[in-house]
Amino acid sequence: MKKMILLVSMLAGVMTFSGCVDDKESASVTAVREAKAAQLSALAALSNAQAANQQALADTENALREAKVAYETAKAAYQQALADKANSEAQAAAAIQMAAAQNEIQRLANELEEMAIRHKIAMLDLQTQYEAALKKADDDSQALLGGLYMAYQTAATNLLNAQQEIAQQKIDLAKLQAGLVDSDEAKQIMINKENRKIASAEQTIAEWKAKLEVFEAQKAPEEAKAELVTEKAALSQLAQDKAKALEAADKAREEMNDAWSDIYDQKYHGLAMDVTGGKYGNFVDEEGNPTGEAFGDFIYLQDYEENALGKPVEATVNTYWFRTTDDKGNTTYTAVMNRMIQKTVTKTETTAPGVESTNTYEAYPTYYYQLNAEGVKAYVAAIKANVTKNEGKALEAANKALAAQQKVVADLEKAEIKDEAAIEEAKSMLPGLQTDVNTAKAALDKANAQVAAIQTAFDTMAAEAANWTVTIEAYNAASEAYCDAQFVYEKAEDAYGLQDAKVYALDAVVRGNVIVDGINMTFDQAIEHAEREIANAINTISDAKQGIANIEIAEADQLKALAIERLEAEIAIAEAEIPALEKIVADTKAALDAATAAQAE
Repeated sequence: MKKMILLVSMLAGVMTFSGCVDDKESASVTAVREAKAAQLSALAALSNAQAANQQALADTENALREAKVAYETAKAAYQQALADKANSEAQAAAAIQMAAAQNEIQRLANELEEMAIRHKIAMLDLQTQYEAALKKADDDSQALLGGLYMAYQTAATNLLNAQQEIAQQKIDLAKLQAGLVDSDEAKQIMINKENRKIASAEQTIAEWKAKLEVFEAQKAPEEAKAELVTEKAALSQLAQDKAKALEAADKAREEMNDAWSDIYDQKYHGLAMDVTGGKYGNFVDEEGNPTGEAFGDFIYLQDYEENALGKPVEATVNTYWFRTTDDKGNTTYTAVMNRMIQKTVTKTETTAPGVESTNTYEAYPTYYYQLNAEGVKAYVAAIKANVTKNEGKALEAANKALAAQQKVVADLEKAEIKDEAAIEEAKSMLPGLQTDVNTAKAALDKANAQVAAIQTAFDTMAAEAANWTVTIEAYNAASEAYCDAQFVYEKAEDAYGLQDAKVYALDAVVRGNVIVDGINMTFDQAIEHAEREIANAINTISDAKQGIANIEIAEADQLKALAIERLEAEIAIAEAEIPALEKIVADTKAALDAATAAQAE
């Protein structure tokens, strides 16, 4: 502020001495004014981006809540329909609604992943703009605003990470509750979460140790200032590396999404959805919608996890099967399609000297279906047998009834003494019986046509199986490439975080004080705080390792329930911490705003 007043006084003296009145702003004053305006604009953009992301997360959470309600409603309707076997139309409709709700939950998971990457890219750009604007300020302003900005940036990043983690946890919980995850996947999800805790804690230890080393060295401010220039240059390069890695991850995600779209474009995919949606267990109308008429009360095509019938001996966790029950009550289960799971990719990366972290990324764990040829053959044979038993016998019975009545008429007409009244009465029954025959024949023709359509569908799937496999393999490759790109970004982010910690500490030495969570500290207090953070991180690693050990020994049938229980508890704890994080952001932002406004005066 003093420098600005002195500059104005000098300019006033020059103008008085010259005897001229010049109301034009000098180039230096213009530069100062524009630099301050650029700082304010960049800071406002940062704040607006944070607010927009928080609103997007809230919108996703609301949509997820609606999808969960839709799934639970459809699931209840489906279970009720199963209890009432005659209500096959309601069963099919509820199954379709369940699938739609599951798809919506998965779509929201994909959307959240995309949102997180896009927001990180935008924030990196906005942070670069603010830092560029800050470089145009004088040294004193850079020192003051730089420290306050770093405190705000750290607080805002912590809040954002916490909010995105909660959103991801809620997505994971919804997927578990909606049956999109089996017990093996539930186990892997829990182990992955513990591994991420370990990785995060190891990075935390590395960063606080870097700060601690600077705090304990107690270099003179001028010496620290010279070192800070070098370290900031290194940080700038790492920021560029991180930005490039994030853009590469975004490109890999787009390529993975394109590969996912290719799956939906496959003929095989639509037919597989028809099979798993129960379409081929019922008659359908001209538009392919279930009419409510089933091929038989004892033929069901379904995933046993989605019904209350229990696990058949012959079925596996990821098998779609049908069951047939003979007249003696003997039941047979036959697999028609197997659901193949895309496994998680887990790698170990060295993020800092002496720090080895296991970071796990799941590029949308998904599944696809493979036909069981013998099961398909048995299923079509069972439907044909059922059509013969029902529609075929119905036509046979109608023909017999018509033939019997025709014989009655013939016998009456052959009688020596004809009873015209009896003949007319007997003849009057023939049209109705003929109608019954026609109706039964139409029903048999329709059933046979639909059996043929089912056979054609399965034949088409068999013919498209090679293309389907290639498409799935392409998606899996793109999915793993995305995981690899995420690992590269994670490594770049960790390297940046470690360097940023050193810059943060050197900047504090230059200023003469440390700001932690919006609170000013002496260096002795900062050293104590760093030691506590390191100790807490060590405890986190120990707890996470014990958590993995407990998960490994858990029974398979307990894993889903355990995963749900843990997620619910973690979400509750994380949500309780949000107000404190929000307050830190508000306090650091207020301090930065006040200092920025004062500098602009």
